[in-house]
Amino acid sequence: DSTIQVWYSAGNAPLARQGGVIAANLLGDGQYQIGLLKKPTGTSDVVNEGYQSNNLDEGQIYGGIFIEESAGGCVST
Repeated sequence: DSTIQVWYSAGNAPLARQGGVIAANLLGDGQYQIGLLKKPTGTSDVVNEGYQSNNLDEGQIYGGIFIEESAGGCVST
């Protein structure tokens, strides 16, 4: 009966749904892991032979990751 769904926003933009609801087993004794993976590019085997371009000026900021009980339809705004 547990589900998960991803919402995203940048800057001051409102949250926007990024896909449908996915069934999920959330029985992890209260532990959650949230991560982001950037895969390399350049080959058909990116895990073992991929590369990242040089001189990248990029970064990621986790400004507000939260997990919310929304069984009643509530999504924080």
